[in-house]
Amino acid sequence: MESAVPTMFPTPATGGDDLNRRQRPTAEGDGLPTSLKAAFWLLLGTSVLLVLSGLVLLTSGYTGDDSASAEYREQVINNQKFIGGINAFAGIVVAALTSQVPRGGKNVRRLLLAIIVLLLLVNLLAFVVRMGGFALAVIGVLLALGALLLYRPAASDHIERNHMARSSTRNS
Repeated sequence: MESAVPTMFPTPATGGDDLNRRQRPTAEGDGLPTSLKAAFWLLLGTSVLLVLSGLVLLTSGYTGDDSASAEYREQVINNQKFIGGINAFAGIVVAALTSQVPRGGKNVRRLLLAIIVLLLLVNLLAFVVRMGGFALAVIGVLLALGALLLYRPAASDHIERNHMARSSTRNS
């Protein structure tokens, strides 16, 4: 006679309701949407570019007009170091958050979008006032494209399915 009460020591014959062997529900479908894959790789590459540009700005000195005053040169170098520090740190943060997006977190995607918007403002303003080179404008374009791909309908549907599956797991 088989008992409906779970035993203290699970065996293969426990009826298949072993808590240690339950599978986490995943999103339906055949995997990640193309737009989410493209956003992942684009943002990962952009984060590498952010770190590299940050390191270049942190280590480069004044490269402008030699006849400029010492005070002006110091201000330019300080601004370059500020932008470089932001880019280097933000590149690491963007890479860390991007790695979590395919598993489907709504809050991670929102936080990533907020950081992308701030980086767009900082990098494009730095490019306009000539605190950095053309790479800052390229970074801005790549970040905007990555944010657009993150919020395509297929990516949003995938993240919603994963969020619902994760919520149902927590509630049970």
